[in-house]
Amino acid sequence: MPAVLFDMDGVLVDGEPLHFAAVNEILAEEQVELDMDTYRLYMGTTLSHTWNDLQQRFSLSHDFDYYAERYDRVVMEQYRTQAVPMLGARQLLDQLQEANVPRAVASSSNRAWVETALGALGFRDDFQVIVAGDEVRNGKPDPEIYLAAAEKIGAQPDTCTVIEDAPAGIESGRRAGMQVVAVRTEMTEGLDLGGATRIIDSLEQFDLQWLTQTSNSEAPPYQGGNEGNAVNG
Repeated sequence: MPAVLFDMDGVLVDGEPLHFAAVNEILAEEQVELDMDTYRLYMGTTLSHTWNDLQQRFSLSHDFDYYAERYDRVVMEQYRTQAVPMLGARQLLDQLQEANVPRAVASSSNRAWVETALGALGFRDDFQVIVAGDEVRNGKPDPEIYLAAAEKIGAQPDTCTVIEDAPAGIESGRRAGMQVVAVRTEMTEGLDLGGATRIIDSLEQFDLQWLTQTSNSEAPPYQGGNEGNAVNG
């Protein structure tokens, strides 16, 4: 039986704008503002990389633990109050449920963020399995999170289809031996999605017939980001 493994931010929930807003809410306390082009450099990287680099870039006044704790609280509130589903997400989840296709989330975000975001959108009951970034040793682009999701849902990797929106996640799925469908988003515009099996403009274009057409091609070398639990994804 094929299974579909979803990334969360940029695939199910329009999360990147929420993370961008959260970063700037915290930086505003020190009269600093991050522009979108600079923020894109941090997408998919670890929490420690992001805030340690921001500390150096802007000579911030607090230690890492302060920013990590503040960021966690602000992001949680953003998910609770501002989460918006990605175009076609509800439609695709309904189609997969009707077809009895197993569904999992494999997100670099921590478990609390994932549960909060999915709950806010009414998506939590659509997934039999969730694997979060704080539940694996190695974050994307390492394949660990997708292999763990496949194991928990009882599917062989070569029967799984991953839906992703960023290069690190695409690489993770491909390294796991799964086919990867990449969704273009405004926030990831300009990033290289070429490692994906297919590229679509929204989940409305996802075709359930693809679930029987897996690809085990070796992924191209990953060119960015850091391994470890990501700041978002």
